[in-house]
Amino acid sequence: PQPKPETRQNIGRVSGFGWGMGYVGGIVLLLLLLVLFIQSFGDPDAGGLLAVTKEGGLNIRLAVLASAVWFGVFAIPVLLRVPEIPAQRRRVRVGFFRSYAVLWGTLRSLWRDSRPVLLFLIASAVFRDGLTGVFTFGAIIAAQVFGFTSTQVLYFAVAANVVAGISTIFAGRLDDRFGPKRVIVASLIGLIVMGGVILVIGTSVPLFWIAGLSLGLFVGPVQSASRSFLARMAPEGREGEIFGLYATTGRAVSFLAPGLFALFVGLTGDTRLGILGIVAILLAGLVLLLPVKAEAAVIR
Repeated sequence: PQPKPETRQNIGRVSGFGWGMGYVGGIVLLLLLLVLFIQSFGDPDAGGLLAVTKEGGLNIRLAVLASAVWFGVFAIPVLLRVPEIPAQRRRVRVGFFRSYAVLWGTLRSLWRDSRPVLLFLIASAVFRDGLTGVFTFGAIIAAQVFGFTSTQVLYFAVAANVVAGISTIFAGRLDDRFGPKRVIVASLIGLIVMGGVILVIGTSVPLFWIAGLSLGLFVGPVQSASRSFLARMAPEGREGEIFGLYATTGRAVSFLAPGLFALFVGLTGDTRLGILGIVAILLAGLVLLLPVKAEAAVIR
């Protein structure tokens, strides 16, 4: 049977499944890196079944290279087999500097005609940077506060990907039923609460595993529901443009999580308290999201 085409009625399920499959791929890759390059098997100076020397971090360097090859190989089917949407004839060609004037005009038109879309782009840029902070600095907290080795961090990442993949696929169904904004709001609240839990659990490794994996429950649903929310709201015929802005706004505020994490660590001298900066970003994103009208994003 032919797969059911994506529509506005099932776009949440499609987005959740697609994002969840990304986590599945991450799980397989992490396990391969552990077995081939990182986990010691008898020789403490060599990593993985390939027995790559650890001198100068060579085994880790090769693991990074293997990740790049993995990315390239699995991009080939997308480039060759996924059908392309017919391109529209470009009416105006602009130079580099002129493109900023075009961008400003696009933002003004969104403010005038599709204000909820613009407000969501701003809110999502903020809370998505908080999500990036969870991934980036969670490993640092695990290592420096809870004493995880690099191998243990990877085992934790595998477990977190399993949890995130399952929750993201399930959240896609909730997205279609209740609307993506509710999924995002509930997930952001969950992230904020679990971030606070990590602050009060001391140095208990089992409790960190519980709290950290609980964070994984909410990260994927925010990401997949954000995409479906924007897809439902985007003006017809401007979807590519709007998703380009979605990527651009995310990059524009990418300094927030590193900046606030470093600020709290610098002020307190405690790596754990850096999570306050991440929680603050997630909370700010939640506050910015709440006024965004969801009527256009929920299928009645």
